[in-house]
Amino acid sequence: MVLFFVLHLGMTFYPKLNQNTPNTLMLDSMTQQKVDSLIVIKSAVKKDTIYPFNPNYISDFKAYQLDIPIEAVNRIRAFRTAGKFINSIEVFKEVTMLSDDEMTRIRPYLKLPKPKFTIPKPKKVTFQKKEINGASLAELQQVYGIGEVYANRIIDLRNKLGGFLLKDQLGDVWGLTPETQQRIWKHFNLDSVPHIEKKNINDLTIAKLSKLYYVSPSLASRIVAIRTQKETLTSWNDLESIQQLDSLKKARLSLYLSFK
Repeated sequence: MVLFFVLHLGMTFYPKLNQNTPNTLMLDSMTQQKVDSLIVIKSAVKKDTIYPFNPNYISDFKAYQLDIPIEAVNRIRAFRTAGKFINSIEVFKEVTMLSDDEMTRIRPYLKLPKPKFTIPKPKKVTFQKKEINGASLAELQQVYGIGEVYANRIIDLRNKLGGFLLKDQLGDVWGLTPETQQRIWKHFNLDSVPHIEKKNINDLTIAKLSKLYYVSPSLASRIVAIRTQKETLTSWNDLESIQQLDSLKKARLSLYLSFK
C-alpha cells in the first residue's frame, strides 16, 4: 500500500517529456564542451607562443623556450657587463658562438635594437690668439667685419699711440662697433704693451701737447692758458672749466700725462 502511494506521487509530480520538444539541455552541454575545448587550446597556444625579444636582456625562461645553451647566455651577460651592446646578428653569433643551425632556428625571434644615428656636433673652432700690437693688415682682416679700411684705421691709431695700452682704446677707432671689437678680442689679446714714460703736463708747450693723439691744438692752447694763470697745474680739477676734457678724455690722457 505504501509502495503504491509513492509511485502515485512520482507519476503525478514528475514532468512528462514531450517527444516533439527539442533536447535543449543536451545541446547546451555540447556547446559548453566546445567552448571549454577552445579555452584550453587558447591557453596552450598563449603559453607556448614565443615573442621576439632583445637578446641584450635575455631571461632564463626565454633561453629555456628557445633551447639556448646556458653557456651562450652567460657569454651574453658577460658581454653586457663589459659595457658592450649586441646590435646585429653578426655580433650575436660571435658572442654566443652558436652554430648555423641554431642561428637559423633562433634568428626569427631576435629583436635587435635599431642603431641610433646622432648628428655629430660641429667642432668648436679655436684660434691661436695673436698680439694685437703686432697684428698685420692681413691678420686683422681675418676677423669677420674687418675689411681693409678698418684694418688700416686700427694700425694707424696703434702707430700714433705707440701701441695700445688698454683694450678700451680700440673703441677710439672711428666707426668700429662694440660687436666688432668683441670679435677682434676673440682673435687677439693685449699682453704686450709698450712702456710709456708719462710727461709732466706743466713742462709741455702747446706744440708738444698737440703731438698727443688725444689733444687737439685748440685743447693744448686752453691747457697752457689755464696753466699760465694758475702758474702750475696740480690735478685735472684745475682744468674742469675746459668742456673738451670729459671723463673719457681725462682717462685717456692720464696714460700719457702726469702733474709732477
